[in-house]
Amino acid sequence: MSDYYEYEFVSLDEDPNPLPAPTTVKEEGHRYVIECTTERNVVAIDDKIMASVWFQTEPLTTDFINRIESIRLYTQSHDQGFVSDPLAGNWTWFELSILANGSQRRPKTKGELALTWESHRNLMETSTYGSFDGKKFESQHDMLRFLEEGDVIAVRLCAQFPGWEIHAKMGRLIIEMSQHEIPREAPKYAPYVTEMKVMESIFVEVNEAMQPKEMDSYIPRLPATIFRADAFDTPDERPLRVLSLDGGGVRGLASLHILNAVMKKVSPSKKPCEVFDMIGGTSTGGLIAIMLGRLKMTVEECILAYEEVMGEVFCGPKYLRYLWRGQFYSAENIEKAIKKLLREKIEDEEAALIDEDSSCKIFVTATYEHAANNRGPLILRSYTNKQAKSELPGIKLWQAARATSAAPGYFEPLTVDGYRLVDGGLGANNPLGWLWTEVLSVFGPVRETDCFLSIGTGIDANVAVKQPGRIPTFGTIKSYASIATNSEIMHILFRGLIDAFAPRSRTPKYWRLNIYKEIPAWDEEKKKWFFWREKVHHHDDYEDMIELDDTSGARGKLMEMTKEYLGRKEVEEAIKACAQTLCAHLK
Repeated sequence: MSDYYEYEFVSLDEDPNPLPAPTTVKEEGHRYVIECTTERNVVAIDDKIMASVWFQTEPLTTDFINRIESIRLYTQSHDQGFVSDPLAGNWTWFELSILANGSQRRPKTKGELALTWESHRNLMETSTYGSFDGKKFESQHDMLRFLEEGDVIAVRLCAQFPGWEIHAKMGRLIIEMSQHEIPREAPKYAPYVTEMKVMESIFVEVNEAMQPKEMDSYIPRLPATIFRADAFDTPDERPLRVLSLDGGGVRGLASLHILNAVMKKVSPSKKPCEVFDMIGGTSTGGLIAIMLGRLKMTVEECILAYEEVMGEVFCGPKYLRYLWRGQFYSAENIEKAIKKLLREKIEDEEAALIDEDSSCKIFVTATYEHAANNRGPLILRSYTNKQAKSELPGIKLWQAARATSAAPGYFEPLTVDGYRLVDGGLGANNPLGWLWTEVLSVFGPVRETDCFLSIGTGIDANVAVKQPGRIPTFGTIKSYASIATNSEIMHILFRGLIDAFAPRSRTPKYWRLNIYKEIPAWDEEKKKWFFWREKVHHHDDYEDMIELDDTSGARGKLMEMTKEYLGRKEVEEAIKACAQTLCAHLK
């Protein structure tokens, strides 16, 4: 049974009118008007969708179905009249569902898809009835292509999240008819559903095998509502281009130089916000995502600003400060640096993160300090995701930048609306998995994606897993921290899955660019006692990366490693292939 059935349907005990309301049917020329004047309401009690059938058609014949030209719903309705935070979204709506017969309450399913489509949402914060027009479902819409002999079209009231209510008193379902049969073929979405489920199941199984049970919520999962038919109702638009940015402190400077190399191949005059449809970032990657996507900076502008922020933030006697305050660096300094940047770029240091008008959507990740072990990362978005309610929708830009960068031990957590937030790198240092689920939720599973570009902040040298012993040492703590923030695990998992299963399977669409310097395996003879020597085998390794706060190393060793990495033939070829894909549909 589809995950869609996490929905709650108003039960016979809860609904004073458990049967569909009576209707009048009028034939007006070449159209049928089904009218209902019985008042109904649905009240949500939690985060599950409450849905109830208001009224419906009689079972439809094949002849009738074949002559339907369009369907449209008109209503008089309102919600509960107030909301605590308008930026959190509008969570009452009407939908049209196909039922298998007149006695069914749940939508019919085809290939695990629930056959239901949103018609329209209520006007938010209305306590009196208003008139609203629903979407017009034209002759070749999927709803009409799915209809079969004996099916019923039902009008349903829906509400989600505590406090939300939908009230309706008049509905008119207008069915325009043609004098002739309209040829239609049933949609074929089964391959998309199968591929999504395969990707998700493999992803979940691998993550469950590698992570403790307590970290289960850090496994990106598809929302249940993705298995509704209207999630597949995607207009014929160009393929998407998305960018994922890892966390890594000052090493984010390497990510910017790598991205700059890509952008120069794409178009020197284009900004990343003009190329990518969505940018997701964690920690330093989140800060970069904000600069590129929300502040609409060029990569070169971002590099200069990033170097300036590094100097202003990572300064002072850090060990002395740690002994005194418990953090290496001042939260006040990073807040001042971020607000200064906002004043320079958008002249408003208190601007909200959300920006619905931008063509480039961005999100950053943070973590709840009180539940870092059993809750997934907090996704802070510049846009509304209709599949997932934002937990802090009114968060400001500087707060989002500060929260995603609040690495434990380096900076004090940030408090927003009573929640203490820290860096999102624990469990989501590479946000690629969350980017994948966001793309599917926001743009739909049928919309193609030409390019998933994932940029890292360097592969660290081998760190052995230390046994804790009775007193955990710094080495023990470091070894477990390195596992929790290992970005390459996500890359290894996704590199085959995305190319194999995402829309247009077996077409290259994923590129991972991440600096490293390999050290081949080697044997060493070590002198032990007198003339006795022991041969020690060293496994293949990587050269040590700079520390997350090493600003001089970022300008020195890190830049040398980045230059050497970008000069490799295989990297040049990867950048060229990625750039060609990014250019394919640019205007």
